[in-house]
Amino acid sequence: MNKKKVILIGLDSADWSVIRPLMELGMMPGFKKLVEGGVSGNIETLSPSFSPMLWTSIATGKTADKHGILGFVEPESDGTGIRPVSSTSRKCRAIWNILHNQGYKTNVVGWWPSHPAEPINGVMVSNQF
Repeated sequence: MNKKKVILIGLDSADWSVIRPLMELGMMPGFKKLVEGGVSGNIETLSPSFSPMLWTSIATGKTADKHGILGFVEPESDGTGIRPVSSTSRKCRAIWNILHNQGYKTNVVGWWPSHPAEPINGVMVSNQF
């Protein structure tokens, strides 16, 4: 079976008004080649614009109230303080979990929040090192 390959690249806080001129000046040739050979566009955001919440919405297709990642930190389970959000805080499957269950190989690098790395058919490098 010939499976098609897909690459999703996200740049946190990136702005096309900065990236496009850099590509045209030849300062981002690899990125320019990817853009010209694929699909690109602007993405609408949600409010508040907290990266872990937004990236988890992209990965799950769900809003924060459904996936459970509401910001950068969350309360400790024993109520003694706060901790960074983690992949174990997510209440639903991400695209890499769904693809894994369907037998597809996936590679995930630096996705908010992907620590601790989840076992998948492929490679996962968490956002914390």
